[in-house]
Amino acid sequence: MVIRRSKKNDWQPGVYDIPGGTIEFGEEPEKALLREVLEETGLLVKIIKPIYIFAYLSNPGRHQFQIVYECDYEGGSVKLNPEEHDDHKWVDLEGIKKIKKIAFLKGLVENVLLK
Repeated sequence: MVIRRSKKNDWQPGVYDIPGGTIEFGEEPEKALLREVLEETGLLVKIIKPIYIFAYLSNPGRHQFQIVYECDYEGGSVKLNPEEHDDHKWVDLEGIKKIKKIAFLKGLVENVLLK
C-alpha cells in the first residue's frame, strides 16, 4: 500500500510514500514500524523481513536512513489522518511505476521490486 502526502504536509505534498516514520529514542525499529503503520493507516501488520535500506544526507549535519520491511496484513481498516496523508492505493508493480514517488520509494522500486 502507498499513501499520498497531504497538500497540508510541509515536505513533498502530493507525493506517494509508504507508511512509516521516526524511531523514538530507545525504540526498536520493528516496534517503531508497527506503531507508525497503525498511527498512519489504522492497520495491523506482521513483519516478515527487511528488504531495503536507503541512506542519505538530508542536510550537511544530518545523515538519515530508512529500513523497508516486507509485511503481511493482520487486521484493521484504513483510516488516514488528513493532515498527513489524503489518499491511499493498493498497487502492483505496474501501478507503483506510474505514481509520483518520494526518492526512497523510487529507489525501492528500481533496486528491489523490479529486479
